[in-house]
Amino acid sequence: MKPFFASVLITLFSLHLAYAQEGYEYNDQIQVLYGVVFNGDTIPLLNIPEISITGHKFENRQDEYWYKYYLKRVKKVYPYYQIAKSVVNDLEEEKNNLKKKHFKKYKKNRKKALMNEFEKELRDLKISEGKVLVKMINRETGQNFYELIKEYNSGMKAWVYNIVANRYDYDLKAPYDPNSKENSMLELAIKQVLENNLRP
Repeated sequence: MKPFFASVLITLFSLHLAYAQEGYEYNDQIQVLYGVVFNGDTIPLLNIPEISITGHKFENRQDEYWYKYYLKRVKKVYPYYQIAKSVVNDLEEEKNNLKKKHFKKYKKNRKKALMNEFEKELRDLKISEGKVLVKMINRETGQNFYELIKEYNSGMKAWVYNIVANRYDYDLKAPYDPNSKENSMLELAIKQVLENNLRP
């Protein structure tokens, strides 16, 4: 066990022990499952809410707020991000293997199947969640969303979708820059979720 995590566990253990001795009443988010008496001390077994340990020291409360804001949304759209990544990779592979005519038909059938399966869920996403999903796809593919729509649909659809996106203060042509101040907390949240989902 790494010293850092060991110290965290020891600290939590000490706090729980002190609270148990003082008759501390836990809040609604902490459940006491049972207690064990050892050498006259009561050691409670607790079910506590999941916390995210990023190893990142926030410069201010605003950064911490935005990190939590983005983390919640990245977790929500992560399954769709995985599907989008798989679809883009699949289309790229088929584009190289099929003749233009056959690829066009394949692309149309794939789009229809995806719309039937996921259209309602995607429409139910909040605007802020949709923006995060678009940025995550941009980040993964290295292309802005406008170019992706243009490549797999048409230039006209890309143009129309971008006009609609502009109404919600978003530009589909904007590239994703992981090093920009604007995306710093989003990037931190994405890395946290991706790292957690890569763990066995």
